[in-house]
Amino acid sequence: MKLVFNYIKFALYIILVFFLAIPKLAKFEINSDKYSAREKFSFLEKHAKRALSIVNIKLNIIGKEKIPKEPVLFVINHSSMLDSFILVSSVDRPIGCVIADVPIWKNMPIISHWTKLIRCVYINRSNTREGIKSIIEASENILDGHSMAIFPEGDLTWVKEPNALVSDFRAGALKIAYKAKCPIVPLVIKNSKDTYEGYQPVGKITSMPVEVEFLDPIYDHIDNPKLKSTILSDSIKNNMIKKIEEFRSRS
Repeated sequence: MKLVFNYIKFALYIILVFFLAIPKLAKFEINSDKYSAREKFSFLEKHAKRALSIVNIKLNIIGKEKIPKEPVLFVINHSSMLDSFILVSSVDRPIGCVIADVPIWKNMPIISHWTKLIRCVYINRSNTREGIKSIIEASENILDGHSMAIFPEGDLTWVKEPNALVSDFRAGALKIAYKAKCPIVPLVIKNSKDTYEGYQPVGKITSMPVEVEFLDPIYDHIDNPKLKSTILSDSIKNNMIKKIEEFRSRS
């Protein structure tokens, strides 16, 4: 019962916040050039943190000092429907996310306007040509000084591989960093799977601490542009798994 109540509190807060913020959203959209990326993003950051706090999900964030000052591509593992809230609460800088081009996300009222405002990019995984366009758009955002984030597993870990700590990456996602010639910063969310029970916007939420760790920035693809993205993605995935195993061994 508590898990359902947590979800109701969380959902009502999000709905109320975004409904009351419609005038702010309109102001940002009409006069977009008058507001910085920081000003636009800070709204989402503040309320992502509050939403997690309401359901008593406390973040322990480590390694933030490793993030370069320059724009980067954040690469994140993905085991909970709450990971986007955890991401936005952790990075301390404006980011756009690469999001699956599916109706449930692309057409969501109000939210879709905010994703556009912070320069999120929708990617069509079933159409190679459209997928390449999205990769180029995301890389251009980075070249324009705006960091981007992506969940390269392409789906929740446990949906793809029920027993995996991190499932296989879609290596093409890293091409964003190749084209932008920017650092890749892996971000490991170590224990979020049990925060959210379900695979849809409606689920159950468990109150628990979550540890987030930023790993060392990666420049290998800049130093060696011929480095295969499959090799780099496997390396990042294995490092994430190692960090998750270390966390579990001391928990």
